[in-house]
Amino acid sequence: MAYDYFDPRLMPQRSPLAMPVQAVDGRLSRARGAGPAGIWLRRVALLVATLVLTAAAWTAPFELFAGDGLTPLELAGLVLFGPLFIGISCWFCSALAGFALMLWKPRSFLRLEHIGKPARMPRVAMLAPIRNEDVAAVVARLAAMDASLARTGQSASFDFFILSDTSDDLIGTREHAEAARLAAHSASAFYYRRRSNNAGRKAGNINDWVRNYGGAYDHMIVLDADSVMSGELLVGLASAMEARPDLGVLQTTPMGVGGETLFARHLQFGIRLYGRVATAGVAWWTGNESLYWGHNAIVRVDAFADSAALPRLRGAAPFGGDILSHDVVEGWFMRRGGWGVAMAPMLDGSYEECPPTLVDEAVRDRRWCQGNLQHLALINAKGLHWLARVQIVMAAMVYAAGPLWFCFMATGVALRVQQGFPEAGEPWFGGSAEQIFELHWSIVLTVVMLFGPKVMGAVLILMDPAERRAFGGVGSLAAGFAAEFVMSALLAPVRMLIACRAVLEVVCGIDTGWNAQRRSASRATLAEAWAAYRTPTLVGAALLVIAAPFSDLVIWMAPIIIGLVCSAPIAMVTSSAAAGDFARRLGVFVTPEEIEAPMPVDRPIAGEVVPEEAATYA
Repeated sequence: MAYDYFDPRLMPQRSPLAMPVQAVDGRLSRARGAGPAGIWLRRVALLVATLVLTAAAWTAPFELFAGDGLTPLELAGLVLFGPLFIGISCWFCSALAGFALMLWKPRSFLRLEHIGKPARMPRVAMLAPIRNEDVAAVVARLAAMDASLARTGQSASFDFFILSDTSDDLIGTREHAEAARLAAHSASAFYYRRRSNNAGRKAGNINDWVRNYGGAYDHMIVLDADSVMSGELLVGLASAMEARPDLGVLQTTPMGVGGETLFARHLQFGIRLYGRVATAGVAWWTGNESLYWGHNAIVRVDAFADSAALPRLRGAAPFGGDILSHDVVEGWFMRRGGWGVAMAPMLDGSYEECPPTLVDEAVRDRRWCQGNLQHLALINAKGLHWLARVQIVMAAMVYAAGPLWFCFMATGVALRVQQGFPEAGEPWFGGSAEQIFELHWSIVLTVVMLFGPKVMGAVLILMDPAERRAFGGVGSLAAGFAAEFVMSALLAPVRMLIACRAVLEVVCGIDTGWNAQRRSASRATLAEAWAAYRTPTLVGAALLVIAAPFSDLVIWMAPIIIGLVCSAPIAMVTSSAAAGDFARRLGVFVTPEEIEAPMPVDRPIAGEVVPEEAATYA
């Protein structure tokens, strides 16, 4: 690989490692990483529980519709309801398993205090692939990790690589200058290179490092530009991989930190509230066939080189070309090569930032949507573990659920209108609350299962005095829980329409491209919010007009209508850092990391940026 932007003083001696491109059709090896005994029983239990709950919920609309025979609209509603509720039921049952394990068998999870030190600390490369990022923020996070590692006394075992795919020369010049400062003043070794050819995007960036320098390292820890990991966790991950030679990947669960806007604080509180319950359940039934998210995880370099160089898919983007959301595919390919891919949901010290606004979340999810739908082309690939094929379908359903929910909602509205408008003089609310509840109890069950994991997370926190204090006490936890519930309910219909648009664009052949993610934002004006959310507002207004004559329709669609009609002001308020600070002062959305900052990232780095130092870089 040739580099137009390469400073040999900031890179080590090459240590090449062969990394052949994998064929789509490969071979599943069972030589290593077979997974825990009896894993099939866990999966059967999850499947049975999911189907039972789905059948119970599906019975209500079936009995309602089938009394006088099924009309085409009623049949469409039943067909749409099935796959939607299977996804919700699986999510709930998986989280319930995680909740039960954390409640009754908490010692069954891998924890830092349970990891022994190996006889020899392996060599670990910390890889930070970046593209047109805020240089100062990236450097501050890396410096914080270096300082944390220094406190463990294991800096010599960890080398940092800033792997730039930056296209802006001015940003590249700053990267080079800051990397030189880090190299001169850090405890661990720091290296930097910038590619002139961004082939393969982030996956190509990582693969290029493996082929040129991977031979010198046992493991690599891949970071996102907003990742922060504690030194204790980094040492623990390296030690755990030495104790588990069957593992190719050990994935942590990053917690959200550093959010300033109300939207970001809402996200990081929700992740901290129920994230471990959800991932503990997934870890329980996936075993060594878990997911690799591509960051805040440790990867065995030899295993990655042997199994994870992805091919280009036939055809043009968005369904062909470079594989987006490549990390999960790399995990599937490593599992195909016989290596275990496991989750460690209870390891503390893994952090990332959340999108500051709903717009930024939508941009990120648009890229993920394209990747998840693109993976459907791999569903028949030879050699993949059968669970990988299930995960491909589940990942696609995450975004296909948006259009399905919209169609299901439209079908329900059409069915209600088809029954006829109230007669003149008839009271607007003519039924009892019991009748409405009986008619829509499956909707109640849906809401319970959607929000159930959050309740489980809150219960676990309330049962632990230390956790209660870390969340600011019972009052702060209750306020945060209530506010998170309301915000999630109001944002859900907007997210549904965003998913509809994303899926439609992918189906129409629109490629997302590859741009840097915005990690901070200023408050949107009402005009900006209206421009961004005009369509959801108009859809909400249309739903209100259609539903207005029907009391039961208005009652059950109120959260959807309010969320859509008020989407512009909601977006404006939630994008505000002032609103986020006001919530913090009220004790709302308090997280343990906020009360006691785990990783200070604002400490200055010695030295000054000297523009002349960067002149040789260009």
